[in-house]
Amino acid sequence: MDMLDDTVRTLLALSARYRVGTIIEAERVVDAYLDEFQGYRARRVAMDALLLELALPEHRARNRGGLFELIELHLKRRHREMAVMFQ
Repeated sequence: MDMLDDTVRTLLALSARYRVGTIIEAERVVDAYLDEFQGYRARRVAMDALLLELALPEHRARNRGGLFELIELHLKRRHREMAVMFQ
């Protein structure tokens, strides 16, 4: 099993039991996934792959409480941080 599959599976599980504070757990999962990649390009590719997976209709159908949208905002924030860090 690769990191992307594990991350998506964990995010889907978090979405299924969505409650207040779930976004914090989801952000930690996303951050752990991104930390596995070194350099701007590798992390950007990892972000894009995660966004594509979460956008799949079978995954979108399981999105509860707008968790995926919050994850997308977190990824945008992380991308801005990376752009500054890797300049």
